[in-house]
Amino acid sequence: MLSKSRCPHTGVVNFFTRTDPLLAVGSVAVVGVPSRYVWRCYVGEEASGLASDISLAEAELRRAVAGSELQRGSSQCPRVEPMRQSRAASHWQKLNETSYF
Repeated sequence: MLSKSRCPHTGVVNFFTRTDPLLAVGSVAVVGVPSRYVWRCYVGEEASGLASDISLAEAELRRAVAGSELQRGSSQCPRVEPMRQSRAASHWQKLNETSYF
């Protein structure tokens, strides 16, 4: 169950869960002159999209939040990929490994 709160200054509608009512899990905002609504999901696979109607944007956001909660509840552990060095870091490492004397 999500609750929502609209900011009177910006018009952004933030969505919250019952477990943490102070941390937004998503938002819907108006963008552009012809009314379009952008929705953003801040949990799980962070997702976003555009909708022509605010109710459609809210439905898409709720679907994205529900999908992330299902992923979190699954028993599969995500595979951790080893971090790869950037080209600059590997260049500096090679320079530091060479002896100058």
